[in-house]
Amino acid sequence: MAVSRAAVWRDLMVIVLAGIALRAFFLPAPGHVVDLNTFGQWALRAADAPWNQAYERTDANYPPGAMLFFELIGRGYRAFAPVDPDRSILRLALKAPNVLFDALGSFVLYALARRFTTSHRRALLAAAIFAFNPAIVYDSALWGQNDSITTVSALAAIWCMVSRWRVAAWLLLAFAVLNKPPVLVLAPIFALEAFLTSDLLERRRRIVQSTVGIGGAIALGYVLALPFYTNWSFASVYGRMISWYQIGSSLYPYNSANAFNLYALFGDFFGSDTGTWFLVPLKYWADVAFIIVAALIFWRYTRVRDDRALVEASFLVMLAFFLILTEMHERYLIYALTFIPILAILDRRYLWCAAVLTLTQWLNLEYSLSYMWIESDKPPGINPHEFAPVLVHMCALANIGVFATVAGVYLGRTSGAALPAGANVRISEVPAYDARR
Repeated sequence: MAVSRAAVWRDLMVIVLAGIALRAFFLPAPGHVVDLNTFGQWALRAADAPWNQAYERTDANYPPGAMLFFELIGRGYRAFAPVDPDRSILRLALKAPNVLFDALGSFVLYALARRFTTSHRRALLAAAIFAFNPAIVYDSALWGQNDSITTVSALAAIWCMVSRWRVAAWLLLAFAVLNKPPVLVLAPIFALEAFLTSDLLERRRRIVQSTVGIGGAIALGYVLALPFYTNWSFASVYGRMISWYQIGSSLYPYNSANAFNLYALFGDFFGSDTGTWFLVPLKYWADVAFIIVAALIFWRYTRVRDDRALVEASFLVMLAFFLILTEMHERYLIYALTFIPILAILDRRYLWCAAVLTLTQWLNLEYSLSYMWIESDKPPGINPHEFAPVLVHMCALANIGVFATVAGVYLGRTSGAALPAGANVRISEVPAYDARR
């Protein structure tokens, strides 16, 4: 029995609308007051100045893609918002794009899942894991961070790459990086995909498409950044944009900024990462370790070569990014958590790992929100730099254990996806779900 297109849209819309309703419950919450106040100030100050003075007027440290959203929110708020003494409407406006991209994420996950399975219900499960994930809801709708814009854009880029729309994949990846830079570590995986065929004509076609895509990504970066600078030369725009990325990457020179990662096992979150180990700063040891781990992940992708390996490599490199590098924020586990629903419907081990990461990320966000209030109120007898050490260490060990588990699955797997690479299943041809599968 086939599943009709109307049934697919009906079921998917139920999940998406329920996910939006869940988030709507948390939208009025004050969330992370410091972040939302900062974003609100950026939006309003940018709106009160010419576009090309946005960075000077706001002192913002987010890339041009994020500034575009702040500009639009600020200008829309100035134009249409009624009297708003407590800025509650502004807070809702700042959170609204996050909820929109969360909704888009469910659609993208369903579409991506359909590249790997003919089961409509399994694809719905992937969308539901994302839509109702408490950690993702917490980050976007309660906390008010804009990570979903980056993670869902990167997820859409992976879907385009699996669908062999390479130019679109590079453009979407560029848009994701222009909002927040961590997903730049996916670029080597996208670049390697062009070479993973023994057919010379096909390889040439892939390389041409990828080259056009990379060129388009560079052009997109220039176009999005252009309104924020007075000097419109290509070199000047990219020079300033890269300098902002460099500044943003070193704003928190700590071992870990409340992130439940490797460094959370060793005490004070906010210890300096410039301390030396064998005369070399810890930051550089971490950078080298991440490069080695990422290179191993990329190498294994070149051996397995199927579309599942592309998703696995993307998930693992983002998880390694969170666990190994210093100066890490608590929220950046979200980047790996966004990619795992696809793998969870293909392998039960990934499903259990998704549950563990959801729990540890949710606890990490709650811990960091509590840290904000402890820093503000300074209650006596509480060490704000690590006020729940047992919880911290258990969650950090759980995250490391998940990485070890999925790395073992990834490194031990042989090639072979659920569907042939690039296969496209029509909705009308999808068989009914078989509970025995």
